[in-house]
Amino acid sequence: MNTNQILNDCRSANRQPKKITILGAGIAGLVAAYELEKLGHQVEVLEGSPRIGGRVWTYRFGSGADAPYGELGAMRIPKTHEHTLHYVRELGLDDKLCKFITVFEEHNALMNIQGKIFRIKDASKSFEQYYQGIFLATQYREKTRHFAAWLKTIIDAIAPSDLRDSFDRDLESHLMAELDRLDLEPYFSADGDTVNFHKFIKANPSFRAHCSKALDIFLSDILVETSDDLLQLEGGMEQLIDRLAAAIKAPIKCNREVMALDVRADAVKVSWLENGMLQHRICDYVLCTIPFSILKNLELIGFDDRKLAAIENTVYCAATKTILHCSEPFWEKEGIGGGASLGGEGIQQVYYPSIESHPDRGSVLLASYTIGKDSEHLDVMSDSQRCFYVRDWVGQIHPTINTPGVILDAATVAWGNYPWSNGGCTIPWGGDLSDELNHAFRYLEAARPLNRLFFAGEHCSRFPAWLQGAIESALEAIDRIVSHQPIELNEGAIDTAHQGC
Repeated sequence: MNTNQILNDCRSANRQPKKITILGAGIAGLVAAYELEKLGHQVEVLEGSPRIGGRVWTYRFGSGADAPYGELGAMRIPKTHEHTLHYVRELGLDDKLCKFITVFEEHNALMNIQGKIFRIKDASKSFEQYYQGIFLATQYREKTRHFAAWLKTIIDAIAPSDLRDSFDRDLESHLMAELDRLDLEPYFSADGDTVNFHKFIKANPSFRAHCSKALDIFLSDILVETSDDLLQLEGGMEQLIDRLAAAIKAPIKCNREVMALDVRADAVKVSWLENGMLQHRICDYVLCTIPFSILKNLELIGFDDRKLAAIENTVYCAATKTILHCSEPFWEKEGIGGGASLGGEGIQQVYYPSIESHPDRGSVLLASYTIGKDSEHLDVMSDSQRCFYVRDWVGQIHPTINTPGVILDAATVAWGNYPWSNGGCTIPWGGDLSDELNHAFRYLEAARPLNRLFFAGEHCSRFPAWLQGAIESALEAIDRIVSHQPIELNEGAIDTAHQGC
């Protein structure tokens, strides 16, 4: 269902105005506040941190519209993510949409394979030397071995270490044989040096069925991250947050850390810290967009066992990002105009800006984007230690970065340690995947309301880790809230339920 259809359903179900307290000022909470106000409801937004935006965080080195910036959080929008693009256009940002050049699109970008640096366009010439386990399997065709080497390269570039290990095991045990029975010729480039991963997966869905369940699920993310139809917002993704906040009339109150939720038949009691003092309020309706990684540590009253299990068992993936403010875009002199280099396990991915920079103010390099277990060694570092570590790793593929004066400043975040999320995003391939039914409907249980307490956020969606998922979950929660019929209460109970909201 597209965005307008969901909103039209909400309008048709819109009955008496309601008072809704929204917990969290990330994209889900702000979209909900924006739409609920337009439907005639009264809202208030409480945010625990000092800033709005959640895991949308554009960091600017300086002030002004032309200040160099990098994305510490969300940085791209697939063209198929209709909900996200709906709000980009509705809030007047469609003229800011431009192409995001992603990993493997820029063939002049670099790869670090076992300490040796190659351009992506030249890497396949060295596969036989560095992937000896694959090429020693001479019972398979040469095309099969070459294709398997490219698959390993793609998965190593994007997947966390446990899924890389899973692929290596699958490759050794049976995937090589599966590849060998397929006609792989159509998926190689004309020069035979690169492969079309998207075309292969689309034409051979049975290949995914032979992968481990976790890897099969992650392949969907790989297909998105390596697609050539990703977009970004020139000027920073945080513009979407700023436009939403400016369009919301209700107060958005930061530094309100929620401590407890008490679900009742006719209301929800919310307790939060404000200026060091514990505050309480009995609210008519509450929409909770707090990540479950945070929610599970709060005092939760009136939650049933199923909901508590869903909160406890939702798995979050660690992620770190480090951006470097450089005096000039030195990578352009090396023929790199965007895309990403593969820096190895130390920093995983290095992304180059694909938007024209302001040469008088420098340029910003996403020097490290690392997820999962690969980021754990970065999580334990202080911010300054992490920035130095990343700079040293990037120096292995770009020695220019070690020249005095090239690096002007740095910024970093370890989302696994960020106190308002305790993780970069939820991951559908984490946890116990043995119960396929439970796995398939995990997000539905996460989104299930408890009386007048409703839930939204990327953890409640079919699109974890994406703005699309957070927005879709907010729209679905709005529909549930406006359609909700209050239960019959006696007069005394009504007075109790409505106080302070």
